[in-house]
Amino acid sequence: MFGSLVANLDKLSPEETERYRSCYCGLCRALGERHGTTSRITINYDMTFFIMFISSLYKRELTPGTERCIVHPGKKHVFLKNDITDYAADMNIALAYYNLLDDWIDDKNPISLMSAKLLKKEYTRVSDKYPEQCKAIQTHLEELSVIEKSGELNPDIPANCFGKLLEEITVIKEDEYSDKLRAFINSLGRFIYIMDACIDLKQDIKKERYNPMITTPSENFGNILNLLMADCTEKYVLLPINQDKTIIENILYSGIWTKYMRMNNKNRVSKNK
Repeated sequence: MFGSLVANLDKLSPEETERYRSCYCGLCRALGERHGTTSRITINYDMTFFIMFISSLYKRELTPGTERCIVHPGKKHVFLKNDITDYAADMNIALAYYNLLDDWIDDKNPISLMSAKLLKKEYTRVSDKYPEQCKAIQTHLEELSVIEKSGELNPDIPANCFGKLLEEITVIKEDEYSDKLRAFINSLGRFIYIMDACIDLKQDIKKERYNPMITTPSENFGNILNLLMADCTEKYVLLPINQDKTIIENILYSGIWTKYMRMNNKNRVSKNK
């Protein structure tokens, strides 16, 4: 369910691509500073979207800096960060921790269990600082697990649960934007959950894992996802997004479809063989 909020770099200008990557590098730097070098392996582009989106909503400038890192040891590169970046780094740790535990429970992957144990100390620090957010993550993931184990075939039910989870970590304060932000993020979370279920259906059937789309004809997937994204778009335009708007809308209108389109292309190739 994580890793969908990526940009379509083919449709960004060189300057926009550089800014997007610099924001990602800022998150990577924040993870290293706040949680140690090892924590950087948990980084994902979802949180980069979050940083750009919330920074735009609250008109928070992203401050540039330069550094060398493990990935780019020979040359300094630009990073962008602010206080939203630091918060996103903390939430990244919390989500990664529970995602690893979920992988262990579902697949009994010993690497996931070992990785979760390595993150336990940093997760505890985050939980102490943000108890409400971490409790919400735990509560909604546990609720989602119960829903999935029950074999619920109405995809709206688990999708809405995932949407609520994203709400709790995205709404950083209650103000004039919070209700509209919650509505948008919940809608976005529902889209992501359903899209991932569509993408994973064949593999889930093969491995006998839960998938709420199992009774839905695959030829209906595109229409369902388009309706969900239309709802998401309606809620997005109600928020005053100006800073980095082109990049944000590239992710929402193009990049987020990348995995689904890749699956469709792969299926077409298989049918033509």
